[in-house]
Amino acid sequence: MTVYNIFDLIGGLAIFLFGMIMMNDNLTAFAGNKLRSLMILLTKNKFRGYLTGLGVTVINQSSSATTVLEAVLVGAGLMTFEQSLAVTLGAELGSTVLGQLFAFPKISKFATLFVAIGFFAFILAKNKKQKSLANTILGFGLLFLGMDFMSRAMEPLRHSAAFMSLMSRIEEPILGILVGLLFTMIIQSSGATSGLVIAMAISGAITLEQAVPINLGASIGTCITAILGSLSLNREAKRSAYIHAVFQTIGVSIAFILLMIPFRNERFYLYLAKEFSSLFPGGRNNLARQIAMAHTLMPMINHVFVFPMLPVITRIFNKLVPPEPPKEIFGAQYLNEAMLSEPSVALIQVKKELLRMSEIIESMLDKARSMMINRSLDTGKEIKKADKMVDTLRTEIIVYLTKIAKNTLSDQESKTQTAYLFLASELENLADVIERNVLDRIKKLVNKDLHLSEEGLSDIMKMSDIVVGHFRQFV
Repeated sequence: MTVYNIFDLIGGLAIFLFGMIMMNDNLTAFAGNKLRSLMILLTKNKFRGYLTGLGVTVINQSSSATTVLEAVLVGAGLMTFEQSLAVTLGAELGSTVLGQLFAFPKISKFATLFVAIGFFAFILAKNKKQKSLANTILGFGLLFLGMDFMSRAMEPLRHSAAFMSLMSRIEEPILGILVGLLFTMIIQSSGATSGLVIAMAISGAITLEQAVPINLGASIGTCITAILGSLSLNREAKRSAYIHAVFQTIGVSIAFILLMIPFRNERFYLYLAKEFSSLFPGGRNNLARQIAMAHTLMPMINHVFVFPMLPVITRIFNKLVPPEPPKEIFGAQYLNEAMLSEPSVALIQVKKELLRMSEIIESMLDKARSMMINRSLDTGKEIKKADKMVDTLRTEIIVYLTKIAKNTLSDQESKTQTAYLFLASELENLADVIERNVLDRIKKLVNKDLHLSEEGLSDIMKMSDIVVGHFRQFV
């Protein structure tokens, strides 16, 4: 293997990874809001949640991206931890679809065509959505162009005695799993590991026995991206990322056991991969297809075992990693810095805090009405305390909205951000009116032993009913 082959290998891997990042980022820009809405809407039961995780991952071609988004939604309270479990399982299967595409060797022949279409479409694009779609096509082309580079660069390795001797050691499953795990943790993409392994298979530098354990290790190594992405989020988001690693570890453990079972002069897991590969035309003799099928087979077998055991797994996991206890110190519950990278999700969180402000103000109105009727000042301190709570929320919301504005916002997001700034200020003004004006008048009436006529008190109560009614209607 010459130094130029090494350059081609490194460059091919760089092109491959760049294509994957470009495709994922632009797909997110093109359909990110719809994907988020789908994940929130379609996760009400396990089956739909599973299909949602599968579908979203097939679209964005990254289980890591799906589980990071899922962790954000769980941390934001838009999806429960229990709902996220089925989505995680679906994402695990969806992440293997890219490997199945890699197993069509001829598709790499069209890589430059996809690059050309994506590039010229980008030049001719008239808006952001069209540019995002063009870049998605360009990224798809770069993905397979990188695959082609890597495959050709590694062809000399099949004639290297030293390399073939090294790869023969990886036939020991546990060693191959460790290699795949560490490599994927470094590059943070199981798709890249799968692509590299298939490229090696196409070049004749690796066998099925050596490739399968590496891909199994990659299935666990890819969890590092979601775990790192959840570090700045709350405990619920971390839990959804951690259980992804638990599910993958269970699946790899099952596959490892099947690898250790001899069957018809080979390992049982490899026999299954070959049999399933034969369902594709020419699949029985296609090494790339067998590797891809072995990668897909792991989550399929895993989910047959895991789905019926979900309640038990969840109970054990909740004991090991308990849910986050409720906050004792008053403050914003939903405004998380890590969600600022997703403006649409961040704005939903602001809306939740505005609703909390409105609930506090409504309770202030109820207490003021009660004081007026009962002529008691006992709840005056509670109204003052509630006003401080509203002030706290308003301050935190304004700061958070200012940070959201630093992102690139769509026209609708920009309008919503401005409207929420106005609402936060107006709600605080309402609380101030109750605490400073209404409470002050009630104190004067009680302290000076002044009494309103029954007709006057009735008019005030009717007016307060109208105020409360309008308030409830508009919040």
